[in-house]
Amino acid sequence: MAREQLINFLEATVVFLLLTNALSILAAAWAIWLAGRVDDRKLKRLFAAWSKGRDSSLSTALRARSS
Repeated sequence: MAREQLINFLEATVVFLLLTNALSILAAAWAIWLAGRVDDRKLKRLFAAWSKGRDSSLSTALRARSS
């Protein structure tokens, strides 16, 4: 009985790992797709706002979210 339970546990573990791997691949593919949709103008505005420092709208938004 213990051998069968061990085999079932190992099978369930393999299935779980396969599912989490599939989810990781989907998440990576989605992130790549999403990154491809961002154009250069948006990135330039984001980095310009970030480089201004504490007075930028980006840092204000980040501070508002963290509190």
